[in-house]
Amino acid sequence: MKFTFKSIIMFFVLGLLFSFMNVNATPDNGAITGKVIDKETQEPLPGVNVIVEHTSVGAATDKDGVYVISNVPTGEWHLVVSMMGYKRKHQVINVQPDETLTINFELETTILEMGAVVVTGTSTPHLVEDVPVRTEVIPRRLIEQKQACNLAEALSFHTGIRVENNCQNCNFSQVRILGLDGKYSQILIDGDPVVSSLASVYGLEHFPEEMVDQIEIVKGGGSSLYGAGAVAGVVNMITRRPIVNQVRIKYQNNSTGGKLDQHVGAVAETVFREGISGAYVFGSFRNRNPYDHNDDGFSELGELRNESMGFKWYYQPFTNSEVTASFHRIHEERRGGNKLERPVHEAEIAEWIEHWRSGGTFRWSHRPASLFDYRFFYSFSFENRKSYYGGLGGDTPQDQLDALKFYGKTDNPLQIAGFQSNYRVTNHLLTAGLQYTHDKITDKTAAETAYYLDELYTNTGIFFQDDLHFGSEEQVEIVVGARLDKHSELNNWIFSPRINGKFDIGKEFALRAAYTSGFKPPQTYDEDLHLCGIEGDQRIIRNSAELKEERSHSISGGLEYLGYLKNMATMFSLTAFYTKLTDSFTEQFVAKQGVIERWERVNSDGADVKGIELDLGIRPLNKFEIRTGFTYKKSQYDSPHADFGTRNFFRTPDLSGNIRFSMVTRKDIDIYLHGNYIGKMDVPHEVVVEGADDPELRLIKSDQFFQIDLGLTYKIPLNDGLNLKINVGIKNLLNAYQKDLDVGPDRDPAYVYGPSRPRTLHFGIESAF
Repeated sequence: MKFTFKSIIMFFVLGLLFSFMNVNATPDNGAITGKVIDKETQEPLPGVNVIVEHTSVGAATDKDGVYVISNVPTGEWHLVVSMMGYKRKHQVINVQPDETLTINFELETTILEMGAVVVTGTSTPHLVEDVPVRTEVIPRRLIEQKQACNLAEALSFHTGIRVENNCQNCNFSQVRILGLDGKYSQILIDGDPVVSSLASVYGLEHFPEEMVDQIEIVKGGGSSLYGAGAVAGVVNMITRRPIVNQVRIKYQNNSTGGKLDQHVGAVAETVFREGISGAYVFGSFRNRNPYDHNDDGFSELGELRNESMGFKWYYQPFTNSEVTASFHRIHEERRGGNKLERPVHEAEIAEWIEHWRSGGTFRWSHRPASLFDYRFFYSFSFENRKSYYGGLGGDTPQDQLDALKFYGKTDNPLQIAGFQSNYRVTNHLLTAGLQYTHDKITDKTAAETAYYLDELYTNTGIFFQDDLHFGSEEQVEIVVGARLDKHSELNNWIFSPRINGKFDIGKEFALRAAYTSGFKPPQTYDEDLHLCGIEGDQRIIRNSAELKEERSHSISGGLEYLGYLKNMATMFSLTAFYTKLTDSFTEQFVAKQGVIERWERVNSDGADVKGIELDLGIRPLNKFEIRTGFTYKKSQYDSPHADFGTRNFFRTPDLSGNIRFSMVTRKDIDIYLHGNYIGKMDVPHEVVVEGADDPELRLIKSDQFFQIDLGLTYKIPLNDGLNLKINVGIKNLLNAYQKDLDVGPDRDPAYVYGPSRPRTLHFGIESAF
């Protein structure tokens, strides 16, 4: 039987109408209102989440700390109040028909990441400490503390997560989750997978910090919710929702060896008509000068210019409904290599890329009954790129003509539409939905047809999930779900199941366990759209004709503690994980033909990743917090690599870790210290041999690195609500940086590892009013 997108849409529309007719909507529901304040300062807290537990019913406090929840089902419920960095509070309530309860709360501070409401693990709201799918959070305050200017920098210094530079010329970067390559991770924007293969090549640096309010990370296979690509895990970039009337203007300056990297950003948000509508607007500009670390005339950090703007708007036309629209426009130009003052085709080595990205989302959410809600969404990203990967191979007129062949143009329109509904039945929260993806990619160069790509990938996914909780105090919660995907490159539907469980032992300990699955179809990936150049030659990767999908199966389990030891807020978690890849992708060298060095993506026997993660956090004083964590793992293929003779994953250290100190010495001064340890790893190295057609392939054991960032922020309150923040600091204080960088036009640009930049001084100033 052949399924089409139109028939599936009709099926779910009929299902939606059926739900409207059958949902047990009681007209005599109640309401809850109240105010939330800080227990120590007695000041109102805006943005606090107040949720009726195990439902989608809830609200956030406004700028005065006031919340209102309407259409609350009658009966006895647990009301949960939480905010990032504050200890959650529970209260048992009894809602009567047509009754409005007034319940006020005072919250106490705790570990920074606690109290956050997350959605990535289950696609429904949960407290981060309660969600059965282990979810890690990078909050807005931590992003600001790092002085991160984009998503890539915001993701750094996190247990089990590593952002690495993969090109000495253009500084193409990727995020590794538990050691797996970037292509195994799914990047989401507000829960939608709109970061395509082309966008992910440089996308981590495209998205400015002004877009980001919170980052949620779920490790392990996520294809049961998010479809193809979510093998190692998902990174969900949550954009800011306007909650106050505020304008913020920021200037940040980084200096690496005297070369400046400057960032200017501005945001404005407003809320009006008692929270019925609100808007958030941002703009960002970044300019980075090129940096040559070893004085060979070739850049280690290329020149970069980024301009971004966008908005997010919401409107609630009637009770329990909301329309949300967002849009962003990003333009970035970057170039690395040598002779940067000349046209790119006159350089010995040049990697020049200019991107235009337009993206956005339209979403309709509605809760027509107290136990039922649904949403529709349409998201898009239109990515256009001009590029040059190559350079002069000699000084003859023919060499100069050949250098013109390396100009390229890439277009990648991506569109996603979907539907999701949630329905509570006794102690079950049932979730179902569909998602359709249309991903078109065209990649061409001026003359060489070997690079051409002209592909259309479509995927239809249908998913179902049951979030079940039970026990005398609802201490057991289990999530069972599955998804069916039909990808255009595959003949059969792919079935991706999962099961996650959480068992509370008392009020402070919890056990979590999970089985998850994922898959990757045989399509174009980020590294296929980045061409490394060596002495005017180019390395390209294409799929083997026999390439089939890669599958993953992940198991994890762990113990967590969140409580107080002698009045000291304490967090501890120990997690063991194992991921088995079958038919895993790997690349093998084929041949060199003229200026083209051909590599091919093939299926290997398989691979596995296994290890443990430890996280520890304490807050010995109200204004002082310590967090640390490490990951120890073994990542190996079942068979040795054909060209390098090793089973180890490349660029994947067995041991990595981080530590963070944060202290507010008084109300206006914030001091932080971040440390990051990167262990030794295997790094492939291509060495040009004079007179030989093919490069020599070597496997190098890298150094280990310990990077320390140190900074201070001083807040100066001025009059009439005007505030000024000044920050100073040093990134990579110990100057932990690669010592054996390749030099000259023969260098292997992919032979880079370790911290992405050497010692860097930074200074910034920010005004908010």
